[in-house]
Amino acid sequence: MPRRAWATMLLLLLAGAPLPARAAGTPNLLPLGVVTQASGAHFNAAKVSAGSTIYDGDGLSTEAEGALQFRGSAAQLYLPGSSGVTLHGLPMRTQAQLQTGTVVFSTAKAAAMEIIADEALIRPGADGPTVAQVTMIGPKELQISARRGVLQFAYAGETEKIAEGASYRIVLDPPEAAPPFPQRPPVKAGRENKKFKIIVIVAVAWATEWALHEVFESPDRP
Repeated sequence: MPRRAWATMLLLLLAGAPLPARAAGTPNLLPLGVVTQASGAHFNAAKVSAGSTIYDGDGLSTEAEGALQFRGSAAQLYLPGSSGVTLHGLPMRTQAQLQTGTVVFSTAKAAAMEIIADEALIRPGADGPTVAQVTMIGPKELQISARRGVLQFAYAGETEKIAEGASYRIVLDPPEAAPPFPQRPPVKAGRENKKFKIIVIVAVAWATEWALHEVFESPDRP
């Protein structure tokens, strides 16, 4: 084992920190956080358990009946069943790339967390307790809900604010509308130049209340 890996392991042991989830000996990677709860969950291709340390580029996923909770330095994530993310460490924040299913996140700092889903960017709109849920419901189709705090949504150079308590279904790159009949100059809608179409949802199925209570009862101490 390289000397640097031995030194890293020794520091972790002396600090009482959990050992890394990935194989020892991976150089030059900083930890992003730890898994605090896991059931039917995976780290890359292996089973993951509470206490595992997660690094830049690691993938987390859950089985159909699984669940996983991740705690970073200033944000928390929750994955319900049949969901998966890849985590990246960026300057001053964590990025979670949603691969499938749903991710719920909580943070009190706008710059601490961002979600990438189908090349769309979702992040808190301002500092303050924020709890939000992002779901991939189909190709180029997302469902985004702001349980607490305001969200900022961005895609292909266009941005939109999602108000606290709002839930949207968003279609990315929607097909152009059929030309009117009889033929006449089209009347431009207010948001016809947008790269996405927003549909307001009256009600949305959230992750279990147990999970929301356990993970996000205090978003300003993630």
